Amino acid sequence: MGRPVIYLHTEQSYYLNNPKVTIRDICSVYCKDRNVQNKINGIEIYRFKEKEDGRAFMSILILIQAIAEAVPEAEIKNVGEEDFVIYYRDPQQQPARWLQRGKILLICITCFLGMGISIMGYNNDVDMSRVFAQLYETFLGREPDGPTFVELFYSIGLTVGIFLFFNHTPGKKVTNEPTPIQVQMRLYERDVNQTFLLGASRKGEELDADNDC
Repeated sequence: MGRPVIYLHTEQSYYLNNPKVTIRDICSVYCKDRNVQNKINGIEIYRFKEKEDGRAFMSILILIQAIAEAVPEAEIKNVGEEDFVIYYRDPQQQPARWLQRGKILLICITCFLGMGISIMGYNNDVDMSRVFAQLYETFLGREPDGPTFVELFYSIGLTVGIFLFFNHTPGKKVTNEPTPIQVQMRLYERDVNQTFLLGASRKGEELDADNDC
């Protein structure tokens, strides 16, 4: 029987609620020998302090070292990230539901007011009221004496345009594609993880095969 070949695939970040971190929690493992694969999945890599949120920065070498010690004859191949971060949150210290809903409501109100002020500021800068008046006079041949249907259609079109741009209507997505907000949040998450990993590497806080974990 030849040497077992083990493939590892890790993502850039993981969020766990269990202080005990095993390879199964932070890495996808594949090996033709299922016994070897199950053995590897159960290897403990790290343990967070209980009742205390935290994060750990790791190199893939930590996993390779642990697997090599458990299965010395194995050939290990990494097809994922070389460095990753693990976030741990104690499940008993989750914020209250009312507090989470309050934060969401506050964010919604802030976004709504900010967007409204931005739109009004833009309309004021380009003098949209004058544009509406000119459009009304062009099509009807007389000057308006107050708000007209042009403003109504503009408001409806602006609302529909916002829903289409953000790919979301109340309770339902317009398409299956990710929304612009989701894309930006993923980019932000990636940048945060990369910043953490770079800082940890420079400070010597990253766990690798040369450090005791």
